[in-house]
Amino acid sequence: MSDSSLHTKSTARFDEFATVDWIDDAAKERRRQQSLWGHLGTRRMSLSWVYLVYDAAVSWIVVLVAGVLIGVNTALISIVTEWLSDAKEGVCTTGWWLNQKFCCWESEDACTTWKTWDHALVGGSSGFIRWVAFVATGTTMAATCAFLVRGYAPLAAGSGLGEIKAILGGFVIRGFMGGWTLLMKSLGLALAVGSGLSVGKEGPAVHMGCCIGNVVARNFGKYRKSAARQREVISAAAAAGVAVAFGAPIGGVLFSLEDLSSHFPRKTLWRSFLCALIAT
Repeated sequence: MSDSSLHTKSTARFDEFATVDWIDDAAKERRRQQSLWGHLGTRRMSLSWVYLVYDAAVSWIVVLVAGVLIGVNTALISIVTEWLSDAKEGVCTTGWWLNQKFCCWESEDACTTWKTWDHALVGGSSGFIRWVAFVATGTTMAATCAFLVRGYAPLAAGSGLGEIKAILGGFVIRGFMGGWTLLMKSLGLALAVGSGLSVGKEGPAVHMGCCIGNVVARNFGKYRKSAARQREVISAAAAAGVAVAFGAPIGGVLFSLEDLSSHFPRKTLWRSFLCALIAT
């Protein structure tokens, strides 16, 4: 492959950037509000109030659902990561899906159900076999992670914090917070951490949280048509991502307020705290 083609492939994801016109977005939101009130004026009073309550509750429903999904996703990644880390050293004879801690859960003294790779393969103690198995499994995990990200989701590379800051400032990166990026990021993070690479979950947790918030919000017309409201959900989801990484809901909200978002109204503060608390 020539140098020019390599350069084109490596920068292809930066070719279609756009920015949000906040003035136009605010005008669309005002027209939506005017249309909503005008439409309600033709309905009965009881139905009007029900619709208004629903329109106001959608914002809380979105951050609530996003918080639950962020917590579930992070929990699954933590479970898989622990299993992959222990898989470099041995295997559980009573269930290959169990890590060492749960395999030896009922063992008070010596654990006979957990076998290191030398005992599992040759039935005896061999430091060389343990070393080969450790290196081979770790290398396979790291290579699989690199293959998935390079071949299927280049936007999942890195922590994603810099891009999240740009998106919250009005920069549009298509596909960066999509469902496919979320899937590859989740798999890649578990494989990368489990392989023993010098990486952590904190930055990627923010990116995955924003992906979940974006996927949930775009199923509601109120957010799908308003970039400003999407930014509020992403800010809350980013706070939840930091919260699940460190177990600190208030710390996640403060991080989103101080380091990520350039626009953080009071209502976003409370929704971010709810999302972070539920996720944690």
